[in-house]
Amino acid sequence: MKKTRIVTDGSVHFPDPEIARKNRINVVPYSIDVDKRAMTDGLGNISPERYLDHVAKSNARPKVQAPTVDNFTEFFRILEHSKTDVLCLCTSRHLSDAWHNAKKAADIVQGKIKIVVIDSLTTSIGLGLMIEAATHAIASGASIDEAAYVVRKRIPNVYGIFFMESMQYLQYGGWVGPAQATLATMLGVKPIFALESGGFIPFEKVRTRTQALERLMEFATEFPAIEQLTVLRGRARVASAARQLRTRLGDIYPNARITNAIFGPILAALIGPDGLGIILCEYESDTKLGE
Repeated sequence: MKKTRIVTDGSVHFPDPEIARKNRINVVPYSIDVDKRAMTDGLGNISPERYLDHVAKSNARPKVQAPTVDNFTEFFRILEHSKTDVLCLCTSRHLSDAWHNAKKAADIVQGKIKIVVIDSLTTSIGLGLMIEAATHAIASGASIDEAAYVVRKRIPNVYGIFFMESMQYLQYGGWVGPAQATLATMLGVKPIFALESGGFIPFEKVRTRTQALERLMEFATEFPAIEQLTVLRGRARVASAARQLRTRLGDIYPNARITNAIFGPILAALIGPDGLGIILCEYESDTKLGE
């Protein structure tokens, strides 16, 4: 049986930072414009906190470009020489062009090796959870098709919800119109959007961060069997709210693996630098039923 290697895009956030190193996962970076300096290898030595501060202080839209077809092709070519199959997991096609570009690259390289490209319908830590499941399957001897099946089975069990201080970044991404964003600002309302079927769906509007915390709590507690939950935050100004949220959820779900993370450039471009959110994964149905 051929070995299977995993490729993903730079929007990924791993629940365990060692996953990428131990499993030799290839991460194809995004191109990011930081302080008018284009970076083609992710943030490099710039911390997420510093990047978020830059986004907040700048009036310009954050410039984040998905890996190109050529970028993916280059990685696939390298693995082609290793004669390994490639399982490529990408952030949702509704949030980024990464999946589309990976598919085109796979069509170019496909032949000597098998390449399977999957739209995770999520991003950030959600994508990391998909990759974690795939690495466990591969380590247990699964073929590329079996590992792909494990990932696809997990996709419906991953959910996300995000609170945003304004609709400005949703407007940048085309999720809301200028009139809607302006009206929300005039009325002093702040949006909460769920990440559903790979895209942002309006969930509720609130006026304060305290109200947002309660809505995020209500969303999470609708799931009786949480396997993994990550509280994601923007800049340091929302760190206290993120800690409070994690503590409260930890009390409710003592057996769940609960972590925290800071927005990467892709989430910051979608949600803004001062957002707060949750990405969680339920146990699969047979596990929940105890079968």
